[in-house]
Amino acid sequence: MKQQQRYDYIIAGAGSAGCALAARLCEDADVSVCLIEAGGNGNSLFVRMPAGNGFIFGNPKFDWGYESIPQPGLDGRKIYYPRGKGLGGTSLLNGLVYMRGNCQDFDRWRAMGIPGWGYDDLLPYFKKLESAPHHDRRYHGHDGPLKVTPAVNYEPVNQAYVEAAMQAGARHNDDFNGATQVGVGRFDAMVHNGQRQSTGAAYLKRRPANLTILTHTRVRKIEMRGQRAVGVQIESQGRGESISVEREVISCLGAFESPKLLMLSGIGPARHLAGFDIPVVMDLPGVGSDLQDHPNIPLTFRIRDESLSYSRYQRLDRALWLGLRYLLTREGPASGTFWSSALFHAFDGGELPDVEAYCVPMVVREEAAGAGWNIQNLLNPGKAVIARGKIAAPGIQFDTNLLRPAARGSVRLTSANADDRPLIDPAFLGNERDVADAVRAVELMRDITAQVAFDGIVGEEIAIGAQARSKAEIANALRQHVTTGHHPVSSCRIGADSDPGAVLDDQFRVRGVEALRVVDASAFPDQISGNPSAAIIMMAERAADFLAGNPPPASE
Repeated sequence: MKQQQRYDYIIAGAGSAGCALAARLCEDADVSVCLIEAGGNGNSLFVRMPAGNGFIFGNPKFDWGYESIPQPGLDGRKIYYPRGKGLGGTSLLNGLVYMRGNCQDFDRWRAMGIPGWGYDDLLPYFKKLESAPHHDRRYHGHDGPLKVTPAVNYEPVNQAYVEAAMQAGARHNDDFNGATQVGVGRFDAMVHNGQRQSTGAAYLKRRPANLTILTHTRVRKIEMRGQRAVGVQIESQGRGESISVEREVISCLGAFESPKLLMLSGIGPARHLAGFDIPVVMDLPGVGSDLQDHPNIPLTFRIRDESLSYSRYQRLDRALWLGLRYLLTREGPASGTFWSSALFHAFDGGELPDVEAYCVPMVVREEAAGAGWNIQNLLNPGKAVIARGKIAAPGIQFDTNLLRPAARGSVRLTSANADDRPLIDPAFLGNERDVADAVRAVELMRDITAQVAFDGIVGEEIAIGAQARSKAEIANALRQHVTTGHHPVSSCRIGADSDPGAVLDDQFRVRGVEALRVVDASAFPDQISGNPSAAIIMMAERAADFLAGNPPPASE
């Protein structure tokens, strides 16, 4: 690669947003785009296989393996944050749940003083990105690049979960991205013909001639001339150089790395940057602030019939059958995620849910990777297919996400060295309202598991533990069990002109800086009611129109 190459657009990060944005910008044949990715090409059987993401988690080839700082609200525990590395980013290893969020989330964004960001404004972009021919055209696209299909493994335990939730008062919902979101049912997955639909696969299967992709290349800093972005400093195989930009630099590095890149480049809280002797280009206190994530409550139970648990596929003969069937036919349990149903529930009624809860017919317990051979390794070599470095035990796990936590966390620099990981603080259970909501979530799921539909299926509670009965006991037990829902957002958020904490304007432009935008989960004005992947891709579609100067589609 020659030094001082020049492109119209430079995109840092080939994740859920970066791949989609690059593909759309390259539809103009006169535009040159450079897409820079620190990982590789994202190609692996376990990436393509929807059930293989457990092997990808913890694999340093595909997972950055971030970790939070100790969480006071979780008795000092650190939270493991898998984040994708490679072409496709976290869409290489996420749970493949296709969930847009609630229409009220986007109308709230518009009400926050961000024009053009209501649900009616954004629905055309959601429809543009997807192909979901099994759903109504009023709410869904049928010919977009991202193929969406009903979750495959809708087996007896998930069916019983849907029935039990309805017995507890939930209504059935066969389209969480349609007219309403609240209810219980089978969800849609980003899977097509038995293969994961990462954004790399969906948008860049055919590489445009005007797109240059640099893999195994890290963006270390944005080069500034005054207050204008003019290029980036990169490093590949130990060699550093610069690439210049003609039009704009766009950061698509995600909720942890986008604020880090901005701060390393002198854009962020002036006092924080001064502590590392980083010259301040623009004092933006919101950079790295307002981090929001969905705290996850893993409520686990024994299963009365162990043949119903997906842990059975860890046995060698069954693991081989699972993999062979997938390789030969792209069918069978490995062709989908090991969960297929979800509940969206509003504690006090209404159409804006407070929790999102999945049913997973196995219980995954941590085991250090590379711990050496033991009897479990000998009996269960198939565990690599299910979950790298973990053993799945027979049981049922209900992963319940708090959708709008009140606590706000942060992302901060560890040092001025681009190689150092950022300090990540999601502030889990750092707010009394969040604790109260978590307790209500546990009570809700216990009520559902006690319904007739689960008779003969659900056994005694393993965690958080049946002995925790009072609200205080539940709250105390939760501190040892809450994990991440894997949905960090809002660390470089869009906001109104009058919002002093806003980093971006309504077109993703970094405030006070020219030729620089941020397009990824960090740009969310606040948290949404669901998995963020679809909304991230929607943002990339919208940013492409902003950059190309295209008029927005008519609102619906």
